[in-house]
Amino acid sequence: MKGVGGVRELPGRALAGAITAALLLATACQPPPGQEAARPPGPLLVSAASSLQEPLRALAPLLAQQRQRRQPPQFNLGSSGSLKQQIERGAPVDVFIAAGDQPIHQLAEKGLLLAGSRRAIASNRLVLVVPARSPNRSLSFQGLGSNRIRRIGIGDSTVPAGDYGRQTLAYFKLSAVVSPKLVPMGSVRAVAQAVATGAVEAGLVYASDALSVANLHISAVAPPQSHAPITYLAAVVASSRQPREARALVQALTTPQAQEEFRRHGLLAPAPPAAPAPKETKP
Repeated sequence: MKGVGGVRELPGRALAGAITAALLLATACQPPPGQEAARPPGPLLVSAASSLQEPLRALAPLLAQQRQRRQPPQFNLGSSGSLKQQIERGAPVDVFIAAGDQPIHQLAEKGLLLAGSRRAIASNRLVLVVPARSPNRSLSFQGLGSNRIRRIGIGDSTVPAGDYGRQTLAYFKLSAVVSPKLVPMGSVRAVAQAVATGAVEAGLVYASDALSVANLHISAVAPPQSHAPITYLAAVVASSRQPREARALVQALTTPQAQEEFRRHGLLAPAPPAAPAPKETKP
């Protein structure tokens, strides 16, 4: 687990404990009245979908340039649904990046995002993967219903990739057939790793994860019409104590340099939003 500028992925219970400890420490270390301005700001905390791990690590130096003190942000990685819940419980997050529009829309409807801060920064594709040395290297989506496939990894209800995967299975009229075979997991990266190790025979993941995890083979790509657009949205959390710098970080993720880094890791240019944005809290 890394510190400033590092990328960390913690289970929900561990992260909740860490956040509570951080809040208690911050309260205990409050400076005397009148001295708040002298305290230097800490690094921005960015809660982001785990599928962005590699590009965000590569972009840390660029994002640090958005701050006068050149502090790189800290990244907290996990499933978008779990990260959304942490923000709803008061986690001290500055920027939220979700692998789908629903977590962002739901926070906005609760007034937990700053108005005008939302940006689409990238998009992705859903793919079917098998172990690199699998005898099923030509497996199609329709083939998931065959007897030779017994376990299929998929994101659970907190993971947008799982939602896209279930939409795709419904598109191919496979929902009922493959339901007993589905193995829900807490992040799309966990699904990719389970396939790579042979714990499951196939899995539904993002194309970027298929490129980032070793020992995977993409056997099929989901048609774009089989699921909702996979768009990564970034926004500033309303409770951020550094909203100006958080906005600058979000904007930096849309620059040509950042977009090129996303492409290097298998991501695509941002897709249009799937629905009108709900109203957000004024800063």
